[in-house]
Amino acid sequence: MQQIPITIRNEIESINLPPIPQVLLRFLRVAEDDRVSIAELAVLVGHDPALSARFLTIANSAALRRDREITSLEQCIIALGTRLARTLAACLAIQNVFARAAGEIQYDFRGFWGHSLKVAEMSRAMALNKNYPDTEEAFLAGLMHDVGLLLLLGSEGDRYGELLRKSIDESVLNDMEKPMIGTDHAAVGAWLVDHWKLPSFMSDAILFHHKAPGEIMDADTLSKFVWSSHIISTYNEKLDLTHISHLPDLVAVTTILGIDIADVAAIRDQAAAQVAMLADALGVAGSADARTLPSPLTPQDSCKLRRTDADPVLSQIDDMVRDMALIHSLQQDLSALCSEEEIFLAIRESAKILFGLGKIAFLSVNPERTFLSGAGFAGQSALLQRLEIRLDRPTSLVAAVALGERPYATFDRDRPVDVSLVDTQIAHILDSEGLLYVPMRIGDRHIGVMAYGITVLQHARIQKRLDWMTRFAGLASASIEALREIRAHEKTIEADLTSRFEMQARRVVHEAGNPLSVIKNYLKIVTLKIPGESGVQQELDILEEEIDRVSLILQRLNSVHDTPLIAGSVDLHGIIDGMLSLYGDSLFASRGISVEKADYAPIPPIAADRDSIKQILLNIWKNASEAMTEGGRIVISTKDDSVENGKHCVELRLSDSGPGLPPDVATKLFQPLEPDRRPGHSGIGLSIVASLVERLHGRITCRSEAGLGTCFTILLPCTTLRNS
Repeated sequence: MQQIPITIRNEIESINLPPIPQVLLRFLRVAEDDRVSIAELAVLVGHDPALSARFLTIANSAALRRDREITSLEQCIIALGTRLARTLAACLAIQNVFARAAGEIQYDFRGFWGHSLKVAEMSRAMALNKNYPDTEEAFLAGLMHDVGLLLLLGSEGDRYGELLRKSIDESVLNDMEKPMIGTDHAAVGAWLVDHWKLPSFMSDAILFHHKAPGEIMDADTLSKFVWSSHIISTYNEKLDLTHISHLPDLVAVTTILGIDIADVAAIRDQAAAQVAMLADALGVAGSADARTLPSPLTPQDSCKLRRTDADPVLSQIDDMVRDMALIHSLQQDLSALCSEEEIFLAIRESAKILFGLGKIAFLSVNPERTFLSGAGFAGQSALLQRLEIRLDRPTSLVAAVALGERPYATFDRDRPVDVSLVDTQIAHILDSEGLLYVPMRIGDRHIGVMAYGITVLQHARIQKRLDWMTRFAGLASASIEALREIRAHEKTIEADLTSRFEMQARRVVHEAGNPLSVIKNYLKIVTLKIPGESGVQQELDILEEEIDRVSLILQRLNSVHDTPLIAGSVDLHGIIDGMLSLYGDSLFASRGISVEKADYAPIPPIAADRDSIKQILLNIWKNASEAMTEGGRIVISTKDDSVENGKHCVELRLSDSGPGLPPDVATKLFQPLEPDRRPGHSGIGLSIVASLVERLHGRITCRSEAGLGTCFTILLPCTTLRNS
C-alpha cells in the first residue's frame, strides 16, 4: 500500500464528498416515511458512491462498529439507524445549499456518477456470471473504485482540479498524479476502505484497477471483476465483435475472466441500460457523457448553479432546507435520540459534514461546574476523560472559551489567554496542528466545549462559518441538556416509587408478622400437648422451620439491599425429604403426581444457605406441579462426583414428565415474562431460582422438549460460601 502524504490525510479525514443532489433528494424524501425498509434505503444509498462512502465510513467507526462486520450497505444502514442516517442526509443537504450559495461547487459530477454506477453494475453481473459468493461486495467495490478522485478533489482543491482539467481520461490523470501530489486516486480510495477494516479484498480491488493486464492476472477474483469492468466502461461505442483482435484490453478481459466476448458485450450493454434508466428516473441528464472525470464548470454553468430556478432538483433541495429552517430538523432528530452517547455521536458526525472538519472532541462541565473533562462515549479518546481542567482560574484557552460566549482558535491573535499546556495536550490527543474551541451553552449555563482539530489552512477557511458553528453548538447543548433533564425527572419518579414501595413493604411485613408469630406460638403449645412417641414431632419441627423461612423472606422484602446468605453445613437429602414431607401431598399426591428418587446415593454435607435451597426446590416443584394437570412423574437424583471449573460439586437433578416449557418461556428461561404473555404466570419463580443459584456460586441448566418433560440440573460447589 502506498503511503498517503500527511497533509492529504489530514484533509480527507473529514470525508468531504459531494453526493449527487438527485440521489440525496430521493433519500431525504424516502427516509421520512417510517414504513420504508432498511433494504430500500440501502438500495438508494447504493445509487451514489459519495453517499455510500460517507455512510460506510461512519458505520465502520469505532463508535458504531463494536465488533460487528459492516460488509454491505444494508448492514451499514442498520448500524447507523434510520434516525442518524436521516440526520446525516439533512446535514448534507444544508451543506449543499451553503456550498452553492458561496460558489464552492466548481465541478460537474454527472459523468463520474454514471461511470461509477456502470462499473458497479458490471462487477455485480460478472460476479453472477462466475457464481461469486457475494455479488453485493462486487457491486460495492465497483461503486467505490474511483472514490479517491472525490477525496483528492475535496482535500487538494484547485491543485487537483488543475490535473483534472489537463486529463482527457483516467489513464492520463493516473500518470500525472504521483509526480504532482505524491499519491494517486487509487491509493487514496484504497486507504479509505482500509480504514473500514472489512474482511474483503475491496481495498485491493480499488488499488489495482489501473494495473497492467499481466499484473492483474495473478490478483484475487474481486480485483479482476473491478479491473475488467473499468476497462470495459472505457468503450462507449457498441462493441464490434468481429474486430475484437484490435482491442487488446478486451482480449485480456476475456482471458482473465474466462468469459467470451459476447458475454462481455451483453454485460456492458445491460449495465449501460440500467444506468440510463436510473439516470432518467432521477433526472440526472448527461450522466452518460464520455468524460468520466469530474468536469470543471464554466463561469456560465456556475452562475446557473446558483440560480436554483434553472435546476428543479436544486430548487427542491433549497425548499427542503428552508422548510428545515436550517436547524429545526437537526433539533428534532437529536431530540429523538435516547442517550447522551447517541447525541454526542450524531453531533460529531453532523459537524463533520457541515463544516468539513474531521477531528472533533467534546469536553463537558462537571455537575459542580468546577472543571472540564472529556465526555465519555465510544470513539472519543479515553485520555480526554482523564483531564480535569479547572474553571475557577481560566488560564487555558479551552477554559476561557467554556466560560465565554464566542469561539476562539489557537491561531487567533486576539484570543483572551495564551495557549496553555493543556491546550497543547488536547491538540496532541487529536493529532492536530491547532484547535478551534466553540462554547456549548444555553443562556448563561455552560455545558462544555466542542474542540475541532484544525490546520492553518482550515482556520482561514472556517472564519465565515463561526457564527453558524456557534449556533450549532447551542443546538447540541440544548439537546444534551434536554436529555439530562428528562433523566433527572425519571430518577425523581423512580425515587418516589421506591419510597412508596418501601413504605408498603414495611406495612406488609408488620401486618404479616403478627399472625405468623401467633401461629408459631400455637405450634409450641400443640407440641407440648402431643406425646413424643406419636411421630408428629418431626413434621411440626419442619412446619416451624418453614414459618421462620417465611418471616425471613418478609424481612428481606423490607430491605433495600440484598440480605447476606447464611452459610452452614447443609444435608441436601434431609432438606429434600423434609420439603416432600411438608409439601408432597398438596403439590404432588393430590394431583396424581408420583415422586421417585433415582440415583439417590448418599452425598456429604455441603456449605450452603439452607433457606435458598428450600426456595429453589419449592419454585421448581410448584412450576412442575402446575404444568402436569393430568398427573405425571417427578424424578429426583443426586450425585457428588461432578466437577465444574475445576471445583468439586454436588449435582441435583429435578425431572418431570410434563408437557415441556412453552417457547416464550424457553427463549428467556430465567427472566420474568411480560405480564400479558402468559395469563396467571409472571415467570418470576425461575428468575428467583437463577439468582439464588448464582448467589450460591452454582450453575443451573435446563433441558426441555415438547411432550417429553423438563429437566433442571443444578451444580452446587462443595466449598465455603461467601456472604454476598
